[in-house]
Amino acid sequence: MAYQWHWDVLWQFRFALWKGFLITIALSVLVIIAGTILGLIFTLLRRVNHPLIKWPVSALNEILRDLPILVILIWLYYVLPITGIILPGFLAAFIGLSLSLAAFVSETFRSGIESIPKGQMESAIALGYSKSQAMFKIILPQAFKRMLPNLMGLYIHQIKNTALASVIAVDELLHSANVVISTTYRPLELYTAIAVIYLIIIMPVVAFSYYIEKKLGIKVKTL
Repeated sequence: MAYQWHWDVLWQFRFALWKGFLITIALSVLVIIAGTILGLIFTLLRRVNHPLIKWPVSALNEILRDLPILVILIWLYYVLPITGIILPGFLAAFIGLSLSLAAFVSETFRSGIESIPKGQMESAIALGYSKSQAMFKIILPQAFKRMLPNLMGLYIHQIKNTALASVIAVDELLHSANVVISTTYRPLELYTAIAVIYLIIIMPVVAFSYYIEKKLGIKVKTL
């Protein structure tokens, strides 16, 4: 017997899906901002010539890169309360996704900075710049163009990673769809709608990536 599609279920539960859409957008934007800032901080700390700063940060960065995001989220939401620290689902998702993104962003910043000849830093210092001034005024602006393709790819990938927050009961798109499915038993309609909505969210970001590629003459990795 052929499957009978009932698309009216989407209209019936439109407000739940709309709420999930807004939470997905909010979580994505916040994670991208926090992950980028934290990733830059990780990078700068890893360049400090002090073993008590450099090596612990490098170890943390490597651990965050190696751990699956799902494991980080479950640990923050289900294991951390054992210590008496209880995080709301959205906050746990925000922290976990931001830490994971920061680790990969840090590696992108590191490779971008190291791609700039060391002589430029030495020349800037010779001209009277401090190391921090040389980094932010000379090195990072040049490295940014080289880092941008990987960064945009990470951001696009991170938007899709927000679906993992459904595991810790964050009311993003996938969790909202699962709640509706448990009531209506219409999984195909809901998952198809979720796929379309994710395309609506991600395609403008991909289009912006291609615009940057054309404008700057670089190749953006969309993962």
